[in-house]
Parts: sequence; structure tokens; C-alpha cells
Amino acid sequence: MSYSKHNTNKPGLNSIAVHTGTIHDAFGGVNTPIQPSTAIEYLNGHGTIPYPRNFSIPNHDAVAEKIAALEGGESALVLATGMSAISAGILAIANPGDHILMQSNIYGGTRAFVELLREKHHINVTLITSMDPETLSKHMTNETVLVYMETPTNPLLEIIDIEPITQWAKDHGILSMIDNTFASPVNQQPLALGCDIIMHSATKYLAGHSDLMAGALIGTSEYIEKCRKLSAIYGMSLNAVDLALLERSIKTIGVRVQQQNANAMEIAQWLQTHPNISAVHYPGLPSHPGHEIAQKQMSGFGGMMSFELAGNDTEFRDAFLQRLDMISTATSLGGVESTMTLPVQTSHNLLLPEERADLGIHEMLIRFSVGIEDAKDLIYDLEKALQ
Repeated sequence: MSYSKHNTNKPGLNSIAVHTGTIHDAFGGVNTPIQPSTAIEYLNGHGTIPYPRNFSIPNHDAVAEKIAALEGGESALVLATGMSAISAGILAIANPGDHILMQSNIYGGTRAFVELLREKHHINVTLITSMDPETLSKHMTNETVLVYMETPTNPLLEIIDIEPITQWAKDHGILSMIDNTFASPVNQQPLALGCDIIMHSATKYLAGHSDLMAGALIGTSEYIEKCRKLSAIYGMSLNAVDLALLERSIKTIGVRVQQQNANAMEIAQWLQTHPNISAVHYPGLPSHPGHEIAQKQMSGFGGMMSFELAGNDTEFRDAFLQRLDMISTATSLGGVESTMTLPVQTSHNLLLPEERADLGIHEMLIRFSVGIEDAKDLIYDLEKALQ
């Protein structure tokens, strides 16, 4: 690894985040230099013809190596968006006539992509409400090639027990893929739990500053090469400047997420005692149905939660959001600043009302991305707005 030529000890997460993958220039700068050129000399003796769309520039290599190391993976690919990662990751595996078993309570964009898989690519997808080996066996076919899951889920923070699913997939010669966006590599290491492929919306915790969009895939070198070829054809690459921003951001992911973990736990405990809150969905709470599984497979419970305002008064809901000062009502998540959003209007607005109802997503549900501010200030903002 580039962090040291002499250190034989395995580095910790923060050391990996800061140093792994960094490319030093002749001037001696400690940051990877930005290489924005789209016209690159290729008679250079390296035997390759570099072009940014083919993911063959130093800025991509630096970030990909860092992300792969954080997840304990062989190789990684950095793409333009999270949806690029989802679509490339799946299409590199599934062909027309193949079958996918997919968790039903997942990100709305992924659910919308299911319809494209069915209609445009003729790939069959079965949405599973209960992700366990018995249910998977019930819905498996001879054409099943992939099990796709997400944990914690968006937006209800449901927890899926990863290891039994990945073991079931291996027993049946099926690949397993997980959306690890909400947990981040700081809180969850799915490859160590038997998963084959990890997907990230790097826009969220990997980037962490609400100023760029990116996606990432982590897996074997052979699989990532398939994704690279497909993604180059579809034009899913990220430019050098955003890659440099992403590399800069990842350096602080450990300290950022640890602060968000601590803030979210304190705020979730406070929210569950408030009379105007009917439910709090946070896996760090002992009352959460997936708490014991989360304790087993996560090293931290994350900065994401959702909660439900008591009653059905959408005017009170809107007034509550408008009274917030420090916390913004904004889309996306995982930034250093705290934000809230209504899943019915944002992440899951592409679903039909009956589909949202089946998933437990309703008008009074608010998704809360907790930032790195002081917890006491965030609680003050919430208390004032809830009056």
C-alpha cells in the first residue's frame, strides 16, 4: 500500500482512508494531482491508451484503490452516480432470461430500475418481502443468478441478517450484492460476511459534503473488469475534478461517521420520549426489531434514522419542517450537515401510492440524516420545531 513501504502491520480504517491509493507527484505534494486532460499522449511506453471514459486515469485509480481497501475488497470501480453503480453492477451479471431475487423494501430508484430490467432487458425480478433462506429457496428458479439486498434499508432502517443470505447464495451458486450506502464501510463490512459485491451511492457518506455525485462498486478484479467495460460503453465515468474531491472527502470518513453515529444515538433516544413522535426507526435503539442483528454485524449504528410524527396532520408536519433552523429540509443524505426529507416526495416518489403503503412509507414519515453538528444544538432545533 502507498501509505508506507516498510510498515508490515495492517493499517486501521482512518489510516487507509487518508493514505491508501494516494499518488505522489514529482513536486512532493501529499495529495494526488488532478489530471483533467481528455487528450492524453499514449506513446508513453506503458502499453495502454488512456482515456477518461474508460476509467483509465490516475485520479480514478487512486480513489478506487482507497474504496476497495476500506471495504476489504480486491478491486473497485468509481462511477458517475449511485444509480450508475446499481445498473452497471446488475447488468454485468444478469442477461436476458436470467432471474434476480431482490429485497422489496429498498431505495426507490432501485425499485424503479426493476421495471427497466423487466421491460427493456427481459430480466425477471422477484421482490422478496422477507429476506431469509427459506423464502429465497421458495422463489428461486434455475435461472436465478443474483440476490440483491440493502441494509439498513432506506428509509425505515430495517436490518437484514446478511450472513445466512450470503451462505445460502454460495450454496446455490448464486452471487450476492448489497447496497452498503447507509452503513458505509465504517459501520459495516459485507465482504467479511460473505457478500460478493458491494454497491455505494458515493454521493452520500463516502463524499460526505453534499457537493458531488458518484457511485462505487467493490468486488473481485474479474467482476470489476466486466463492470468497467460495460460502464465505459454506457458513459458512466466520473471526471477527474470530482474524483479528486471524492478522494479528499474519503480521508475524513472515519471521523465524520463516528461523530454521526454518536449524534444519531443521542437524538434517537431523545426523540422516542417526545409526545409528538409516534415511532423512531433507528437500529441503535434496543426497541428496534433488528437491534440484535445490527449489534452482530455492524460496528456502529449509523447517522441515518427515520421517525413518524403523531397523528395525520400534514399541516403540522409541514410547519414542523419549516420551523427548523439548523436542520435543512433537503434531498440526499450523509453530509456533514443535518438534513430531513419526506420519502413520499423524494426517495420513493416514483413508487405507486399502494406500493409505498405496502412498504410502510406514509405522509408522516420523515427521514433524518444526522450531521456532525453538536447534538445538543440539533436537539434544541428539534424541540423548538416540535412545539
